[in-house]
Amino acid sequence: MTRLASDRAPLAAPRLVVPAYFRPDFRPGDWESMADDSRDVRMVILNLANGPGTAPDPAFSAALSRLREAGVPVAGYVDTNYGRRPPRDVLADLDCFLRWYDVAGVCFDRVSVTAQDVGYYAALSRDARNAGVRVVLFNHGAHPVEAYAEHANMLGTFEGPWRAYLQLAVPRWARSRPANIFYHVVYSVPRENFDHAFLLAIRRRAGCVYITDRGGGNPYDCLPAGGLQPGSPRRAEHRLTGLMSRR
Repeated sequence: MTRLASDRAPLAAPRLVVPAYFRPDFRPGDWESMADDSRDVRMVILNLANGPGTAPDPAFSAALSRLREAGVPVAGYVDTNYGRRPPRDVLADLDCFLRWYDVAGVCFDRVSVTAQDVGYYAALSRDARNAGVRVVLFNHGAHPVEAYAEHANMLGTFEGPWRAYLQLAVPRWARSRPANIFYHVVYSVPRENFDHAFLLAIRRRAGCVYITDRGGGNPYDCLPAGGLQPGSPRRAEHRLTGLMSRR
């Protein structure tokens, strides 16, 4: 049965894009979980030290190989400082990720939302693809002007705590685009509200999400309590099916 939003657009459970800002030698079970739950995981974002670090780290080799074997693409985390970081420095970080960790994608973080910076990011996206990147993610943390959607595979249009997510308004242009280009990150979510958070993401056309009960200075220092399964998109899909069947 196809489930529809109030405007008759099809609804589907989102997939996970996991910000893995933790080491496999410290959290081996979390890395194994991302591979085991590969059906739910669209991509893992690799972040060693707000970027690739200063040298290849052998501790990541086996964990990254396991993800590739499971069919989970990995993206390198690269900061852009809202368009203020020199492109050569941004691309140097990306080059390290490509050479040291053979990533398939890039997550450009702290991306501007304004029209005046679209050219900067269009050029970064073009250069990244020329370097061999297959997936480009712009993480804005809020909805940008629509022009950014022409230059990335995914746009991170929300990153914030649960209380703020409850108030999120989605602009009209975003509702006219495919859900699979939008990525929402919600932290400090009470465990009992995980299903609710996924349902809100579905209603807001976020085809990719990350929901965690973690908070503080780094909500991505490990997976949510209980791993990925308590907030699994499949649970949200079952919940959505139940809601729609009662209509």
